[in-house]
Amino acid sequence: MNETLDAMAQALFKSRFVDFDGIKPEDMCKSEMGLIPKGWDFLPLAEVTSYLSRGLSPKYTGGDGVLVLNQRCIRNNVVDFTTARRHDHGLKKIIGRELQIGDILVNSTGVGTLGRVAQILHLPERTIVDSHVTIVRAASNITSNYLGLNLLRRQEEIEALGEGSTGQTELSRANLGQVRILLPPLEVIKQFDKSTQPLRNRSSSILLENNSLASIRDFLIPKLISGQLQIEDAEKFLESHI
Repeated sequence: MNETLDAMAQALFKSRFVDFDGIKPEDMCKSEMGLIPKGWDFLPLAEVTSYLSRGLSPKYTGGDGVLVLNQRCIRNNVVDFTTARRHDHGLKKIIGRELQIGDILVNSTGVGTLGRVAQILHLPERTIVDSHVTIVRAASNITSNYLGLNLLRRQEEIEALGEGSTGQTELSRANLGQVRILLPPLEVIKQFDKSTQPLRNRSSSILLENNSLASIRDFLIPKLISGQLQIEDAEKFLESHI
């Protein structure tokens, strides 16, 4: 279901902002990136973001601390919070570095992981990223939903911007900031968001449900196998947690 919802959102994006379905030929004009609707523009990513920066180098702790996302947490276009570690914010402050709903995360180091993109659609708690991940936050002239869908479909292009030797490839803030973003009028973007944001919110909810069910499974199965729980007890546990 998640794959279907994500595919629907991307199909709507392609129809509206790549194929320009519904736009008459006489309403198109030439631009540096090809034909686009009149009144639309292409801007560097740096000009449509309010925040474009790497995370910090964490001071990891085995106890309580702020959740830290790393490159392994960004896979298959989603964020996996279960593999995150924790940072001791008493040793290094995180003021101004906490993630917000809608932030786009871009893996920025290493062959094989550089260029992966995912977007924050929910936050279980205070969370930051480490220095191998770049945070992209939409400015007021664009929306996070539109910008996220734009970057999610351009991961190969972003990967190609990496520089350096094999195994030490880096994606600089300057290079990422030069990615050209199609900028329609804000009212066009907001109208698009009305049809796609609910799809993405539903996808995020399903992912949370899946993670919750996986946690319950991992808790119950060892206890059932060891005999600590009987089937009847497990059923009662499920009834109270689902």
